[in-house]
Amino acid sequence: MLTNRSCARAQPIPLRWLCWLTFALGAWCTQALAEEPPRSGGWRLADAASPYLRMHADNPVQWYPWGEEAFAKAQREHKPLFISVGYFTCHWCHVMERESFMDADIAALLNRHFVSIKVDREQRPDIDAAYMAFITLTRGAGGWPMSVFATPEGYPFTGGVYFPPHSRDGHLGFAELLERIQQVWAEDPRQVEATASSAVLQIRQQKRSLASATTDLDPRLPEKAREDFRQRYDALAGGFGDAAKFPQAAQLLFLLQSPQAADRDMALHTLDAMAEGAIHDQLDGGFHRYATDPLWRLPHFEKMLYDQALNARAYLAAWRVSGQPRYAAVARRTLDFVLAQMRAPDGSFYAAFAADSLPAADSRHAEEGAYYTWTWQQWQAALPDKPLRDLATRHYGIRQAGSADSQPGGEMQGRNVLYIATPLATLAEQGSSNTDTASLRQSLQRADRLLLAARATRPAPPRDNKIVAAWNGYMITALAEAGQYLKAPAYITAADQAAEALLRQLYDAQSKRLYRDFSGGRRGAPAFAGDYAAVCEALLALYAADGEARWLTRAKALNDTQIALFWDHKAAGFFNSPADTGIWLRDKQSEDGVEPGVNSISIGNLITLARLSDTPTLLDRARRTAAWVGSRLAEMPSAMPYALRQWPLLVSAAPDPQPGSGKRP
Repeated sequence: MLTNRSCARAQPIPLRWLCWLTFALGAWCTQALAEEPPRSGGWRLADAASPYLRMHADNPVQWYPWGEEAFAKAQREHKPLFISVGYFTCHWCHVMERESFMDADIAALLNRHFVSIKVDREQRPDIDAAYMAFITLTRGAGGWPMSVFATPEGYPFTGGVYFPPHSRDGHLGFAELLERIQQVWAEDPRQVEATASSAVLQIRQQKRSLASATTDLDPRLPEKAREDFRQRYDALAGGFGDAAKFPQAAQLLFLLQSPQAADRDMALHTLDAMAEGAIHDQLDGGFHRYATDPLWRLPHFEKMLYDQALNARAYLAAWRVSGQPRYAAVARRTLDFVLAQMRAPDGSFYAAFAADSLPAADSRHAEEGAYYTWTWQQWQAALPDKPLRDLATRHYGIRQAGSADSQPGGEMQGRNVLYIATPLATLAEQGSSNTDTASLRQSLQRADRLLLAARATRPAPPRDNKIVAAWNGYMITALAEAGQYLKAPAYITAADQAAEALLRQLYDAQSKRLYRDFSGGRRGAPAFAGDYAAVCEALLALYAADGEARWLTRAKALNDTQIALFWDHKAAGFFNSPADTGIWLRDKQSEDGVEPGVNSISIGNLITLARLSDTPTLLDRARRTAAWVGSRLAEMPSAMPYALRQWPLLVSAAPDPQPGSGKRP
């Protein structure tokens, strides 16, 4: 035995030992790298492309982004997944974060018994759609924040929406829910997994049957849809159905092209009610996300880019149909708000402003609508001149006790939200003999400036600075159409700059692939079919506006990639996500919501590209997509109004559009 190793002669290591040692060291390094770093909380989200995910980086919950790391941990430790889906501007998402995800005891339960994943639904609509299908199936309705519990493979077995931190007023608390789920999982995980597999199978079968149905094109579908809207029309306050009321631009654009004046009047009345309501920011322009009441007077205060773009298009269409300048004025005001406050330095557009903001700089918690609402004391301080204040008070429906009706003790209690309670013309009629509308308008403009100045001293709502492909597409389309119809070249220039910036940030010319989002210098998720369709539509709108061939060339390339990645070869139309998305459900959108669905937009794109490029196969794809849409509309004729706008072109011939003419099919 050698005791003085320095004197020993080095002996060659046998090759088999070297191979074994290399393997062992590699395995050890892999295991070491896979081990948890000595950190706690949501630090893994700190560098995420999504601003919403980054907001949760300081939570004590050990959040993971969606991905293999989270699934591998859950499978290795045989723990269920907790999947929390939300978005930046969601009020109740922030409430649940404050109440539960910042709570040390609740975080400890999650960290001990679950693997927690945070998802931005705006970045990953495919994940959101899959788990929303489960929540809707099991709960009857969904919403956000969406809280889903799933097997380590990602199959959901229970969930809901918002949960209070602890049980109260008959509502199960989140802490108690976690304890129950942990107990059930510990006692019989195989039964839980069987339940989850059964639910997934049921959802897949349901979606598969919906995706595969087709039918002949029914020329009566547009009239059936219009009749459906007539049945649901709110003749008092506009819109369709009761609260909550969302702006539905696809519905309004469809009705505005109806041959019957009564249908067009429904859309015009709705647009008037929206413009006069509190859902419309009366001081600074732009629209909030939706109204919680039937009269459009109590909004949820998010300002989303897609709402601004789509609403502006609806008001432009209303102006073209009616000739009434007030609709063009609202469209301009909406677009100007976006250009002033939602435009990035490179010309692309940010996603949204949050509903919640701090009431004061030293406040601890943000409150919904704090930036936009007024107490009577704030109102008096902003308008010290009593005659001017009286005018604005009557015009905007301000009350000392507050106009924003809410539950006693709620955040809206005692606050006012501005809406047009009494038009200026009516105030002029009710005034003295020397009062006219023009002078009242001048006085009101002075009041508005004072109110805006007072509001500007408040902490501003946080802005979601991510760039979303589809939403930028909607805005580019709106700007291009506004430039054409209003003879306003500045809007076309803005659309041009936004399109160039969007393609520079989110389009990979080598792979011909688009990305969904961009933030903090980073691209996020690969784009979905709706992104391709919306950006393609935008480039076609630019081509119609200025006739520059580069837009048509790029639109063709996007459409080609969309077909390659998302086309349903069995039933036609487009899936939302590619085949390799990694989700247990590949959905196919069958309705238009606050955003038009991918198949609705794509029908128009295919028709336009078929005519401009003389490619009959694209027109055939449009007809086949419409045949699938028609099968969905047999029972719900009004579900896809954006698609029905193209129906006449599918059942009869139409003249070719001319570049730069302002006419689009």
